[in-house]
Amino acid sequence: MMLLLARMLSVYAVSCVHQTNSGIVKSWLDENLQIHDDGKVSTDDIERRKTNTAKRTSWETTGNRDSMLFDDQNLTLCIRIQSGIDNLYDLYFATIRPTLGSLKLMVSDSYETQVSVRDKEIIATMCYSSCMALAEILKAKEEKTQLLMDDIRHKDKTITSLKREMEIPAERTRKIVKEKLTSLGKQYGKDFTLTKDAENLVDEYAGDNIAPLLKALEHTAALKAEIYECSQIDIDNTDIRIKAEQNDNETAETPAAVGVREKRHERLIGYLEKLERAYNDVVDSGQKPTAINIANEMQVSSASITMWFNNHSEDARRLCEADINLCKNSRRFFDPLKEALAGRKNKSKTA
Repeated sequence: MMLLLARMLSVYAVSCVHQTNSGIVKSWLDENLQIHDDGKVSTDDIERRKTNTAKRTSWETTGNRDSMLFDDQNLTLCIRIQSGIDNLYDLYFATIRPTLGSLKLMVSDSYETQVSVRDKEIIATMCYSSCMALAEILKAKEEKTQLLMDDIRHKDKTITSLKREMEIPAERTRKIVKEKLTSLGKQYGKDFTLTKDAENLVDEYAGDNIAPLLKALEHTAALKAEIYECSQIDIDNTDIRIKAEQNDNETAETPAAVGVREKRHERLIGYLEKLERAYNDVVDSGQKPTAINIANEMQVSSASITMWFNNHSEDARRLCEADINLCKNSRRFFDPLKEALAGRKNKSKTA
């Protein structure tokens, strides 16, 4: 407000008595438009802030006011603006020179007519309207900022609440999964541990119905125990294949079906072991480990090897990741197996 008055009028001094968060302060502008504060406020000004009157502007003499800030003539404009802190009235004072030529109005530089009563009314109305307009702008910005802060706090509160609600089923699910892994460990005589990615997957499936997750853990543990000789086994998120729980009218998996699945794993492992033996024999005989040479050693066609990896590359990858000794040598140098372990579709040539 003081800067606004200083820029509107050519003044001797601009000051104000206003309420701040730390108390009532008297402030003024120096000749460089720098604001200075003083905690010493007269009792008279404190009482004037409390006076509720319809008159929002007045011209007054300096009286016993600070002679450094106010002229001794009747040319000090006082503007009363209601404070947004305590709802009392902050007092803004501007002392102008006694001639219109000194004001920033559309008059000639040589125009030295004395300020009349009518001039004072125009100046007071102009200054008060400008100050009120600025106050409304500042109030609108403050309200907008407050709404933004309230919205941020509301969103933070909502996010915190959602996180808290999500933590409960997630914590419960992790506990159940941990108990399940302990039970499976006792069943197979191994120590099953989830990798970090697998733990994140468990959190994603946290909730009231985690039966498909537990069923997937059972299948994964059975497979790992079958092909992994180590006592400590890590279960990765790619190992856990979660399927939707069967409806009541769907046929449950029978022991015979389980047996078929286990026999399929045995056949896959058997084929990879045969491939490893053929690879070693080819290398030991001084030949290059090409698909044709390995196929001849296995007594199959090279095209059949390519077809096998096209159909079983994912199975080969999972089995080799579970058992680091499976295809120990061929996994490093035989292209179809290397591509399967890298997760790429087999593109090797038959020759």
